[in-house]
Amino acid sequence: MKIFRLIIALIGTLLLVGGYFASQSAFFGATTAQYVQKLDDSPVPLLALGLLVSAVVLGFIPDKDLEAEE
Repeated sequence: MKIFRLIIALIGTLLLVGGYFASQSAFFGATTAQYVQKLDDSPVPLLALGLLVSAVVLGFIPDKDLEAEE
């Protein structure tokens, strides 16, 4: 289960960093309106929802390694 949490954290971090750099690139390239339109038409909101749901589900599953230490 620990590997799934690590994978979700890495995917979230990579998407956050990638999105930040893409938005900065669009801002400094003066193509912000086109970037926002492409973002709204892309599957990114659905991907974000899937990432959020998976993080919430993993949050409710207890970590067996942590329970064994106590």
